[in-house]
Amino acid sequence: MRTYLATLHQRPPAHKKRFALLTSGIFTLLIFSIWALATFGVTNEATPASANTAVTQPNPFGSLFRGFAVSFQSLIGNMGELKESLEVVNYEAQNSAGSTNTLNTYGQ
Repeated sequence: MRTYLATLHQRPPAHKKRFALLTSGIFTLLIFSIWALATFGVTNEATPASANTAVTQPNPFGSLFRGFAVSFQSLIGNMGELKESLEVVNYEAQNSAGSTNTLNTYGQ
């Protein structure tokens, strides 16, 4: 490993970038693992008190996915309302075009 690190400066830039990405990924994974263990810990399911309770531990990914689901449902609802309002506007435009159209009257 020492010879690899000693000769790293002689390698091409793409190799150096790959090494930097790998190293930063390992450190990020290490920090995330420590954070996840510190925040959520290891559950001990052998205790009868925790087996009787129906309380679940908070899950960051579950919360993230629930937030995406709510946002998606809201987006679908807004698209439906937009479609309905555009149909009403289109209907009103078709009905007013058949009556007295100023451009048709004075444009000839």
